[in-house]
Amino acid sequence: MKRITLALVCLVFVTAPAAAEEWKYDLVLYGWLAGLEGTIGVVDVAEQPVDAAFDDLVGFVDFAMAGHFEARSTKGLFVTDIAYTGLSSERDAVVANQSVKVEMDINQWIVEAGGGYRATREFDLFLVGRYYILDTGAMSSSAIGESTAESTKDWGDVYIGARYARILKEKWLVSLRGDIGAGGSEFAWFGNATVGYRFGEKFSAGVAWRVLSLDREGDPADSDYFEYDVTQSGLGIGLGYSF
Repeated sequence: MKRITLALVCLVFVTAPAAAEEWKYDLVLYGWLAGLEGTIGVVDVAEQPVDAAFDDLVGFVDFAMAGHFEARSTKGLFVTDIAYTGLSSERDAVVANQSVKVEMDINQWIVEAGGGYRATREFDLFLVGRYYILDTGAMSSSAIGESTAESTKDWGDVYIGARYARILKEKWLVSLRGDIGAGGSEFAWFGNATVGYRFGEKFSAGVAWRVLSLDREGDPADSDYFEYDVTQSGLGIGLGYSF
């Protein structure tokens, strides 16, 4: 993480424009209706396939929120993005002739921060860091008693990328962004295609197709083994405010 922080700090100094330069800001609140596909491996459970569409997951969502903030000048830009999803499930089972109730929950954070260089009014170059946190917990209860298990996995990646954005007929916006990265992941990439509409100078709405693919390899012989080779993809729907 020290390398990620150093890279982002250097970018701030390189792209920071003069204080008198005008800045524009965008704040977007959005929902990401994502499904999961890939493999996840943990201790004693190696490379289990995961294939769940958003329709399969929506019934387990306790809470989800996401927001994006961006500041732009003529030559520089800074971005931050935070997304959280909380999932939970309850199941009844019979173990050794005993009724057992099992409660499981998963909390995921994805935090992005970084900046870039505006090569033209329509084309931007990015250097950003993304940090991922996966909290999992399980509690089983029966007539005998209760037991709990918790685990937290976190890692970060550095990405380089580019974005092309264009306003059509003063109201419509199209945007394409792609990033590739590595760090805690062996390889990672992100893609986002957006179509938006401006209702005026301040407010806008948009839909996007978002994809985040992470390949974090693990050694099954390690006592703390964790593998996460998963692609999240789905529709994003957002409301924006510009100032």
